[in-house]
Amino acid sequence: MTRANAAHAEACLDDKAWRMGAESAETRVAARGAATRRSPTPPVATLALAVAVMAAILLTFQHLRAEREVALTEAALEVGMRARIVAAELDAALQLQPKTSPAEVLRRVLDANPAERLARTALIDARGRKIAADPPASESGSEPDVDDALPVQSGQSEAARVTDDRAGDRFVVARPLAATSGRVVFASPVEPHLAAWRRAATVTVVLLAFTVALILAAAGLYAADARARLKRLREESARRARVNLALNRGRCGLWTWDLNRGWIVWSASMFGVLDLAERSGHWTVADLQSLVHPEDMSLETLARLAVERAGDYVDVEFRMRAANGRWVWLRKRAEVVEDEETGGATLVGIAFDVTERKREAEESATADQRLREAIDAISEAFVLWDSSHQLVLCNSKYQRLHNIPESLVRSGAPYGGLATARNAGESFSAGREARTYEARLADGRWLQVNERRTRDGGFVSVGTDITALKEHEEQLMNSERLLLATVAQLRQSRRSLEEQAQQLVDLAERYHEQKAQAEAANRAKAEFLANMSHELRTPLNAIIGFSQLMGSQTFGPLGSEKYRDYCQHILSSGEYLLHVVSDILDMSRLEAGRERLSYSRFRADEAVGRAVQDVAATAREKRVSIAVAVEPEMAIEADAAAVERILTTLMRNAVKFAPEGGAVEIGAEAIADRIYFYVEDNGPGIEAEDIKRLGRPFEQGDAVMANGMKGSGLGLAIANSLVELHGGTLRLASRAGEGAVAIVALPRVQRGARAIALAKVA
Repeated sequence: MTRANAAHAEACLDDKAWRMGAESAETRVAARGAATRRSPTPPVATLALAVAVMAAILLTFQHLRAEREVALTEAALEVGMRARIVAAELDAALQLQPKTSPAEVLRRVLDANPAERLARTALIDARGRKIAADPPASESGSEPDVDDALPVQSGQSEAARVTDDRAGDRFVVARPLAATSGRVVFASPVEPHLAAWRRAATVTVVLLAFTVALILAAAGLYAADARARLKRLREESARRARVNLALNRGRCGLWTWDLNRGWIVWSASMFGVLDLAERSGHWTVADLQSLVHPEDMSLETLARLAVERAGDYVDVEFRMRAANGRWVWLRKRAEVVEDEETGGATLVGIAFDVTERKREAEESATADQRLREAIDAISEAFVLWDSSHQLVLCNSKYQRLHNIPESLVRSGAPYGGLATARNAGESFSAGREARTYEARLADGRWLQVNERRTRDGGFVSVGTDITALKEHEEQLMNSERLLLATVAQLRQSRRSLEEQAQQLVDLAERYHEQKAQAEAANRAKAEFLANMSHELRTPLNAIIGFSQLMGSQTFGPLGSEKYRDYCQHILSSGEYLLHVVSDILDMSRLEAGRERLSYSRFRADEAVGRAVQDVAATAREKRVSIAVAVEPEMAIEADAAAVERILTTLMRNAVKFAPEGGAVEIGAEAIADRIYFYVEDNGPGIEAEDIKRLGRPFEQGDAVMANGMKGSGLGLAIANSLVELHGGTLRLASRAGEGAVAIVALPRVQRGARAIALAKVA
């Protein structure tokens, strides 16, 4: 309704402005004719002229008073209508959002309806207390609040006029709210609503004053013709300035088109509409046609249409390019006027800037389209009927459920042709505002329909497909019967379960006994290995020592060179066996938890250098190149001997599995709070199933067994245990035939260590 009123008002403004331009032209013609006539004014005529002037003044002021009363009445109706619209929107929003704060709901409704927003709005609860206001007290300044004691005007369509000493005259209207049993009160100052009347009154008084002045000037022509002509010129200039001011303020302009010569003249305000620099002289048709949008009506077409409608005006809209390059929508009204003296045809018109109205129309169409798309996107069937039971809107879900053709939807079919329940309208006539019922369609599907009456007498329906729920209910009933039958079987099975539970208890007791025996055996194994390893080390030391003495022939030659070879074999075998025994002892201590780490701060490159030095001789024998990539300033807090042993074990494995002439790389990188050591070789690699087993005691890969390489299978197990004692991780990665890489991640700083001896870092 507001948009319709605005459009009507704009049309009236267009018509008044166009007629103003025409009347201005007629006034100039009349002034030129009056300048050529002279006639003395007798005393009787002077008296009659004075009486007529006084009567015109009295009638004018009486007319202005009547117009003011009409303006106040229209303003009261407008305030009442806007209050009704906002109250209806607010009541609906409060019902849809009962848990939302009334103040928040009021703000959303007012923001969504800026065109209907009044100067002051207050929300009153059922006890008469104000619970929300717009604008708030902090924003309203010293303006008095709305009268909360104003009675609810449920039967009136206009607002009441209230006079207050602090706030002056105001329109105040209150509307009841069904959602809160309270009311909403609106207030609007009277003065802004009289602005249009005041402008019209000012123009009327001014025109009356000028008319009286012209009459008096005409009466005094016999005294000073030159002075009267100058006065008329001044009056015409002032009137033209006021017209130009009104045109500039209204974003409109006047123009004339001499159809015979093709000259087009613009008023100064016309240049302001397009933000163009004012130019003297006239336009040509070609000049202006270059400013017109190529898709819109051409100027020649406009002129031809105006000539065809001689005696009537034409009303068209098209776009013209402004100074900054943007397109401005102009609404032009024009009429062909013939000059009485020359008979030439002139096209006289007025142009309005309607760009904002076009933009609002596009936004409104976009909002409507989004609303329709949103309704069509919901999963439930949605339909809206008006008070005459005519279809207003429905989504595709509703069309599919009821097999409604698109033609009926576009035409707005009556309720009886589309609804599933013929008595839905009758149920609402009984006085109910909402109802919910279930309906079964012809194809066997079930719908749960929620219907609610709208303010205009129609109703909205939302249907939810509950076929699956109905089927689920039937399944639940069948399941209940099966459940009752199953309960009896469960009771019978309960006895057997109790017997099985007793058996499980017995088995659990046996398991704990066997577990205790296994733990005792494991401890015995560890003690046996420790004792046996200790007993083996004593004779091994003697074997190694005597083999060294015999090999060096300390007490004389052995007699044969083969004896020296035998001594060397005995020495290497003894050292290997001693190394295996030491690994077994270390593994036993780690498994028994007797290994203690001694933390200190040292450089990572020192540990890497010792590991490389340990395998350097073996690498030279196999011609294996070793590459080192460690930053010299990288430090770590850990057990230096343990880290060195970890890296030495990994380097020995890498050199052992590297081919003749192969390559091994060892390095370290610091990332965040950890240091990552890596050892990589280009050997045969490790099978995926072997990677899972490596790292456990006495476990070796199939490639080691197949190639006959020596090893106890404890090196990686000891290295992994030492890494875990540091709180780190050891990972192996490899592909068969592409080499292998071992990555050790250790914390750079040990958290919670009892004592850390900080070593000096060079």
